[in-house]
Amino acid sequence: MLVSVPGAVEIRLAAWRRVVDERGLDLSADLLRSVVELFPARFEDEWRAGRQYGTPQALDDAFRAFAGRIGSDDEAALAEAFEAASYRLEVDAVEGGAGAMSALAGAGLRIGLVSDTSLAGGRHLRGYLEAHGMLGHIGHCSFSDEVGVYKPDAAIFRDCLAGLGIDDPAGVVHVGDLRRTDVAGARAFGMTTVRFRGVVEDDAPDEGDEDGPEADHVVDRLADLPALLGLSVRQ
Repeated sequence: MLVSVPGAVEIRLAAWRRVVDERGLDLSADLLRSVVELFPARFEDEWRAGRQYGTPQALDDAFRAFAGRIGSDDEAALAEAFEAASYRLEVDAVEGGAGAMSALAGAGLRIGLVSDTSLAGGRHLRGYLEAHGMLGHIGHCSFSDEVGVYKPDAAIFRDCLAGLGIDDPAGVVHVGDLRRTDVAGARAFGMTTVRFRGVVEDDAPDEGDEDGPEADHVVDRLADLPALLGLSVRQ
């Protein structure tokens, strides 16, 4: 329902530069950039391996790289700036997402969100969902940094259904964009699967462990979901 706009590295880097300048820290611009630019690749590797990599792990990596140059108070200031920066990212709503959620909620369907988070965690994403008018339609959010696992682990799907008060996954439809995590995880848990390819194109099977099953249904627009589910929506 949300899509990140490129620029997170620069936003976090600018936040840290302000701390470095204010505190007169011995951290060069090159060192700062090399560390912040490391985070996306580290997240990708750990995410694919099913190991959590969020703000705590990123800060651990950074503070090891800064060892001998900063003290505990400096670490606290950098951590605070990093946290604040995650609330200032550019995050857009996927076209048609808010309208589809409103239509589904209006038809009486319970809506849950199962999301793999990266350096911006569930506490940040709730703010972006609220800003785009979506959070009020969601009965329960299961974010990987809060549940402790990434998709396709069954625990994150189980957490969401429990939060919605649903016992039987057979009556649940899961919408996601990736075969390996969304489709494979939801299907293994017993849900009907829908793959949305309006943002991420995951049509061709990738190599190795990226192979995944095709969904039961494929849509190009989130606005198509009500009709797919057999709901009549007034235009």
